[in-house]
Amino acid sequence: MKIQLEVVWPLLLLAILVACSLYYYYRFWLAAIRYQDTDSAFNNIQQPVSVIVAARNEAQNLASFLPALLTQAYPDFEIIVVNDCSYDESADVLKALQAQYPHLKVLTIEEQPKYPTGKKFALTLGIKAAKHEVLLFTDADCQPNSKFWIDKMQRQYMGKTEIVLGRVQQAVKPGLLNALIRYDSLYTSIQFFGHAIARRAYMGSGGNLSYLRTLFFFHKGFVSHIKHHSGDDSLFVNAAATTANVRISLDPDSFVTTTPKVSWKALFRQKSRHLSSSKFYKSVDKFWMGFVGALHWYTAAAFLFALWYYIDQSQQLWMAVGIFAVGFLHRFAFLALFARKLKDSSLLIWMPLVLPLHQFFQLIWALKGYLGKAKW
Repeated sequence: MKIQLEVVWPLLLLAILVACSLYYYYRFWLAAIRYQDTDSAFNNIQQPVSVIVAARNEAQNLASFLPALLTQAYPDFEIIVVNDCSYDESADVLKALQAQYPHLKVLTIEEQPKYPTGKKFALTLGIKAAKHEVLLFTDADCQPNSKFWIDKMQRQYMGKTEIVLGRVQQAVKPGLLNALIRYDSLYTSIQFFGHAIARRAYMGSGGNLSYLRTLFFFHKGFVSHIKHHSGDDSLFVNAAATTANVRISLDPDSFVTTTPKVSWKALFRQKSRHLSSSKFYKSVDKFWMGFVGALHWYTAAAFLFALWYYIDQSQQLWMAVGIFAVGFLHRFAFLALFARKLKDSSLLIWMPLVLPLHQFFQLIWALKGYLGKAKW
């Protein structure tokens, strides 16, 4: 018995790790893949909506993308743009748009070197100025995929719903960097959508996020994490989400598309900044995020160890390959199915390359964001 255990323990360890991965995929990822908006009831009353955009030196993006917000096919909405200490032509762009669109409200924050503010302050001003209970947030570099974006997001407010999570797509560009960025967006989305469906919502994306004005003031806004520069979206959702107050929208008409980073340095800075917020998550959410990340690395390490351990034992060697393949192919297949669901099938050809590359970079980003001091 002792001899048999010495022979099989690397296979057993690998099998346990793969089984844990499959448990996670089937519990959370499969829920996101199978989710259909048509399976849910919707709010048929078109409630008034306040759309809030915080913009700092975004003149070009405001000129390009803001008209798509202002011309939404929705009966009652306002657009609030908080011009956050901009020193480019943002004020001129907004003034010209205000003359054309009376439902555009502009708030301006002046630079105060002794009292720096930041995005959370800008959003708080926008929320205080909002006339309506339903708040919908996006960024200046985001463009709705349809004229029905507001309608598709607000109709999710049913029953106890107080938060609606939306999808932010990355624009398709040529090259490896863009493929990695799109894959990272896909991976992040299947994570937080899957957890939300399983009633364990832990974050959202500020490029496409909605919640109620009263919920914001009930939780005293961003006070609990006001000293942390990032996390105006993810940390608020993490603090305010319950098992019953979050819904998601995976209707393509509710998606927005953003302009991806064009340099590796910019991507690394952005990801480190975003992941730095994870240290402030609830303990159970930190466990799940660490769980899946560690599983991928431990499984890879256990597989490499098994290959070395069984280098002269072909039968056990192929068993190790088979066990690892089961986990890896499930991971690949689930992400591929979710990419197709999100109408991003062009990413599939890149996935064999960017999947392991992303796993490597994800560890670097997480360590830099969680342990280091992210640059803003």
